Amino acid sequence: MDLQLARTFLTVLATKSFVKASETLFVSQSAISLRIQKLEELIGKELLVRSKGGVEPTIYGEQFEEYARAFVQLWDEARYQTSLPDGFDGSLALGCEDSLWPELSAAWVRAIEDEMPTTAVNFNILAPDALTRGLIRGNIDIALVYSPEIRPGLQVEHILDDLLVLVTADGDQTQQQADNYVYCDWGPEFAIAHSRWFPGLKPPQLSLRLGTLLPRFLIESGKSAFMPYRIADDYIAQGQLFFIEGAPRFPFPAYAVWAPGSGPGRIEAALQHLRTAAEKAPWIEFD
Repeated sequence: MDLQLARTFLTVLATKSFVKASETLFVSQSAISLRIQKLEELIGKELLVRSKGGVEPTIYGEQFEEYARAFVQLWDEARYQTSLPDGFDGSLALGCEDSLWPELSAAWVRAIEDEMPTTAVNFNILAPDALTRGLIRGNIDIALVYSPEIRPGLQVEHILDDLLVLVTADGDQTQQQADNYVYCDWGPEFAIAHSRWFPGLKPPQLSLRLGTLLPRFLIESGKSAFMPYRIADDYIAQGQLFFIEGAPRFPFPAYAVWAPGSGPGRIEAALQHLRTAAEKAPWIEFD
């Protein structure tokens, strides 16, 4: 498939408009139409339709989108891998969930930079499903996640332990209040444990997945939510957030996930630096 056709298709999807896609790609609208027509002829299905809301994908377009993204990402990765600047003899593509950046991944990247000076590092903070797709497609070498998906060909190693704790920005609040509670999505295991602990709790009005942005939201809104202790502790020490007494604390371990077949020596070295960074991470201590 022509890379240009795939990029055009994805641009039309993103902008929902042939006109805006032409402006984004600096080509005429007729060129955009011809590219989409050629792509549909190659696939043998109609991929896009015009609606009142703009251009929308057909069911075949929705199915094709994942493959188009994978094709473009694979090409970008191949170009990156084969165009290393002078002085580098290899590269690593790493990623993590945003909540795992502050106290662990940042130290991990610094260690790789110091101890592996001839390795070019491409690091991305992504959602868990995007990290898994990147691992499967070979776009990511090692990912750091809370709830790993067990897939054939991927290896998983426990790296770090955390706890999900219930905190609030209201210093006078001593117990969970349904009208003040925000459900934050920390993965399927948390969802199961949460439903077992609070079987009669009505679904909250607001459900979020904000990661490291959650504390600021709670402080500004005066609400409460579960979050990893390693994110909450600094805000608690500063008196901006408070533990809710008697609330449960759920285990929240972090894992490294990688495909062992790609550059095993470089990956093992990076994993060892990750283990060391985890060992040096602050211990969780409760009063």
